[in-house]
Amino acid sequence: VRRAFPLPMSQTGFACRLANTNVRQTGIQEHTRMSKFPAKAKVVIVGLGGIVGASVAHHLIERGWDDIVGIDMSGIPTDVGSTSHASDFCYTASHDFLSVWTTLYSIDFFDKLGNYERIGGLEVARVGDNARMDEIKRKVASAKAFGSRSHLIGPKEIKEKFPLIEESMVQGGLWDPDAGLVTPRSQTVAGKLVDMAEKTGKLKPYANTAAKSLIIQNGRIKGVETSRGTIMSDHVVVCAGIWGRLIAEMAGEDLPVMPVDHPLTFFGPYTEFAGTGKDIGYPLLRDQGNSAYMRDTGDPTTAEGGMIEWGYYEEKNPRMVHPRDILSKEQSSWSPSQRDLDMEQILEPLERAIVLTPILGELGYDERRSFNGLLQVTADGGPSFGESRKVRGL
Repeated sequence: VRRAFPLPMSQTGFACRLANTNVRQTGIQEHTRMSKFPAKAKVVIVGLGGIVGASVAHHLIERGWDDIVGIDMSGIPTDVGSTSHASDFCYTASHDFLSVWTTLYSIDFFDKLGNYERIGGLEVARVGDNARMDEIKRKVASAKAFGSRSHLIGPKEIKEKFPLIEESMVQGGLWDPDAGLVTPRSQTVAGKLVDMAEKTGKLKPYANTAAKSLIIQNGRIKGVETSRGTIMSDHVVVCAGIWGRLIAEMAGEDLPVMPVDHPLTFFGPYTEFAGTGKDIGYPLLRDQGNSAYMRDTGDPTTAEGGMIEWGYYEEKNPRMVHPRDILSKEQSSWSPSQRDLDMEQILEPLERAIVLTPILGELGYDERRSFNGLLQVTADGGPSFGESRKVRGL
């Protein structure tokens, strides 16, 4: 997933997802109890329970690898990492080839799995924000050159696609017909990919198994010491998300990534799509000039439906959280990757959002569901991947 924006869990949805996760984890727990932890493997994946770790396992097997062991400090799929509350957006419009190509690949991949809703996505520029409109034009030009079907549209068409917006407030924007949502969740897809990989006999997953230290000899990775025992391996792939910096630290790497608070708010009830069974009814909306996005959550009878979600990225004072300061599962009231939200921190951008989409002011604010969802970011907003500079095979 190129762009994964956190989506909070309603109390009902949260309970349902924990129940689903527990069902999915039962097999992993049984596997963990019944099988002896292996002493060696070709590859060890740290953080198998997230969408990245699960995808790595799937793609390694697809390319002929075997003898893979995946560990996760939580359940599988994760019930503590960012994947457990990701909003699961995919947008193909971007300035660089790699971002566009990987997103198009991901959309095709999820679609073939039967886990993608191609609902489309908008990105708008407000009246008076000519710099944002120029940026959108550049983005569309880049994206089209790299295979995206994104194109420019005017205020009237924006209103037709997203009726909740004030047409007089926007001067234009981009429309990405292939943008959409991973459904029902990337958390579900992560579990599905691990199941598929395990059935091949080439992956052994171990839940509730934390990486304690890395074994390094002569500049090469040789294994991982875990809470379940030591496993030797010449290849270790770190997919630990918001805890990734701590794993890199074990190898003497100062990985330039940091978890950051991402305010997620919910407004409702919103019953426009009652009886449809949809996970989402209107296209995705990006209001980048306000550092925000918005979507509906579909049919009220679905686990997390009947609401409007509005998410915001701190533009002036981002709240970074060192992974050492993330609470444990036992200490957290929600999940280690979810923190309490103070409404004061978002009042100014929320007021701007209400001017663009008045529905937010008309619906009730649901404090119970709203939170700060931790996600990992880099300084330049791009991915951080590849072999360690200091340790071969890591």
